[in-house]
Amino acid sequence: MADVSVDLPDREGLFGDGARGSDRGQLLLVAGLVMAVSLVVLVVLLNSTIYSENVATRGIESADGEAMEVRSTAVGGTGELLDSTNRAGPSGHGDAEATVRAGVADLDEALARSYAERGGVARVELVGTENGSRIAAALAAADPNASTLAGDVDRTRGFVFAADPTGLTDTDAANADTDAFHVDLNASAGGSRQVYVYNAPDGNVTVAVGEDGGEPTVRCSVPPDDRVVVDFTAERLGDRPCPGIWSPSLVAPGDAYDVDLINASEAAGEVTVTARPRSGETVATDLTAAREPATYEATINLWYRTADLRFETAVRVAPGEPDA
Repeated sequence: MADVSVDLPDREGLFGDGARGSDRGQLLLVAGLVMAVSLVVLVVLLNSTIYSENVATRGIESADGEAMEVRSTAVGGTGELLDSTNRAGPSGHGDAEATVRAGVADLDEALARSYAERGGVARVELVGTENGSRIAAALAAADPNASTLAGDVDRTRGFVFAADPTGLTDTDAANADTDAFHVDLNASAGGSRQVYVYNAPDGNVTVAVGEDGGEPTVRCSVPPDDRVVVDFTAERLGDRPCPGIWSPSLVAPGDAYDVDLINASEAAGEVTVTARPRSGETVATDLTAAREPATYEATINLWYRTADLRFETAVRVAPGEPDA
C-alpha cells in the first residue's frame, strides 16, 4: 500500500536558529526602508532650503539694485542741475543757491511721481550747498607766459581744455617744459605737477606729465581733430582714458593749491574750470573777466521706501571732480 503519511514540520526550522535568522532578515529590510525614507525626506528638506535661500537672495539683490537706481537718478539729476545753473551765469551765489534749491524741489516731485507708479515712495531734499567760481575763457585771454587760472583752492572739478590742434606747438617730451603749453598744479605744502599739451613729431596731440619741473613722461596721444578735449580732472584725452594727469594728492587735499597756465601763447582753445576756494566764496584768478559765481557742490538727503525696502542716505554731489 502506498505511503500517504505527512512529515511533521521541522521544529528547529520553526523555532530554532532558522527562525532567528528569518527575524534578522526582516529587521534588516525594515531598517533599510526607514533609512531610504529618511534620505528622501532629507533631500526634500535640503532642496527646499536651497530654493528658499535663492529666492531670498534674489529679493535682496533686486532691492539693492532698485535703491542704487534711485540714488543714481537723484545724484545724476542734481549734478546736471548744478552745471546748468552755473553755465547760465547766475547774478550771485544767492541766486545760484536759490535756483539749485528750486531745481531739487522739482526733482523731488518728478522722482515721487515716477516711483509711485512702481509702488515706492521716493524723496530727495537739499541739505546745503558750497559756493565757488566757474571760470571759462579763451586761452588767448591769459598771459602769454604765466597766469593763475584758480588760486588758493582746495577742490577742482570739470577742468577742461578744448584745444585747437592747429594752434598747439610742435615739440617732443624732452623739450616740452620750455616749448609747450602746460598746466602747473602747485600745492602750497610743496610739490607740483606739470601737464603738457602739444603736437608730437608723429602729428598726434599728446599729453605728457612731469613732477616738480622734471622731464615729462608721455601719458597718451590721439590723432588731431577739429577740437581735442583734454579733461584734466576726469583724466581723459578725447574719448580715451589718460591716467596720471591729476595728482592723487589733490583729490582731497589737506592744503590749498594753485592752478596756473604756463606758455599760453603756445596753444589755442578754451579752458573751463569750477573751483572751490580754501576760504570765502570766490576763487582768486588772473582772468577776473571770465569768473562767475557758481555752486561748487550740493549735499542731498535721499529716502526710498517700498513694502520690502527702507533706504536712506546723504550724498555729496560734485560732478566732474577727480575720482567722482
